[in-house]
Amino acid sequence: MAPLDGTYREVMDLLERARALASTPRMLGGMPVRSIGPLVDPESMIRLEASCEALRVTSRLTHCLAWVLVHKAIHAGELSLDAAFDPENRLSGGSVCMAVGGEGNPHLPRRLRELLGASRTLYVRLARLDARMSVESVRA
Repeated sequence: MAPLDGTYREVMDLLERARALASTPRMLGGMPVRSIGPLVDPESMIRLEASCEALRVTSRLTHCLAWVLVHKAIHAGELSLDAAFDPENRLSGGSVCMAVGGEGNPHLPRRLRELLGASRTLYVRLARLDARMSVESVRA
């Protein structure tokens, strides 16, 4: 097994789960709704938050997949080791991807909350690897 194959499969599995969730008719169907105020439709607010959090999942997974593919290419000899330190190949999106979003919001669908948690865990793990590689390159 090549380096990062397991991580690649993990990203692809999460992407497939996100795609399946996005294709679910009425993703928020049957969700209990709390009152937010007289001028705001609570279901619309929950749908908006769910959409924003689904985009957060997509962003995390897209950044993770790009990072993994670059590093798989380096390990396969398709890119030079220096490519890992090119700013365009570094793990990016930290301001959106590191933020804790709706993982704890009980009004969001359970499957979305699970994807939020799993995608954040993966992103944080790759961010640590990316940072560690930077520190080690400075020492070398």
